[in-house]
Amino acid sequence: MPDLASAVPAYVLLAVLAVIVVLLTVVAIVARAVVAKARPEDLPHVLPGLGQVLAALALFLPWGRGARGQTVAPPVPVRSERRGGRRPQG
Repeated sequence: MPDLASAVPAYVLLAVLAVIVVLLTVVAIVARAVVAKARPEDLPHVLPGLGQVLAALALFLPWGRGARGQTVAPPVPVRSERRGGRRPQG
């Protein structure tokens, strides 16, 4: 059985490599811009969404076609008191 790399012309391999590098560069630029614009207190909510976007973009890579893992739900803020004052007694 012939090796796949020897059966594909070099210019095709270079084109595929260039596309992968461009995709990774775009992903890095977008991720950096999102993290830079997010407020520090919003990062726990922004990062899980950014992770899902990155996981979706990874499907464009040749090795990104595997089984997808579980998605992580963003953390839910916990409030100790209701708005409008104290709890009714009784």
